[in-house]
Amino acid sequence: MGIGEPLDNYDRVLKSVRIINDADGLNIGARRITISTSGIVPGIDRLASEGLQVELSVSLHAPDEQLRSRLMPVSRRYPLADLMDACRRYAEHTGRLITFEYTLIRGVNDGEVQARALVRLLKPVRARINLIPLSPVSEFDGQAASEEVRRGSPPCSGARTLM
Repeated sequence: MGIGEPLDNYDRVLKSVRIINDADGLNIGARRITISTSGIVPGIDRLASEGLQVELSVSLHAPDEQLRSRLMPVSRRYPLADLMDACRRYAEHTGRLITFEYTLIRGVNDGEVQARALVRLLKPVRARINLIPLSPVSEFDGQAASEEVRRGSPPCSGARTLM
């Protein structure tokens, strides 16, 4: 994760996965291999048809289109509704859970309103949520969510019980 978009280099990534998984390769079980994407819809659909039991991780970071487009420019090309449709198809076709990565940014996407919207968004999908505290970087002015929010204490206490 963090070194480019795997689904933009689909054929080489799948070749690598097959070598890593192969008994004559590294012999690592497919369920121990995760492909992480920012939300490349055609790649998700293609991956669903491969017959592999790899894990799929989707960087989400927002429960609505307006905020996601601001945080994740890829959403302008592959809108959130299309991404969620692809994720539902993937989960239905493969029977696999999808991990949704959600970096908590103070005052941006860490409130109770966003938590409830996230639950509504992901309810139709076989999913787990990986809540990630923001790591500071010079290119982004955001701050990590407070410790209270990360633990699920007020003001976001209702979100924890929903998830």
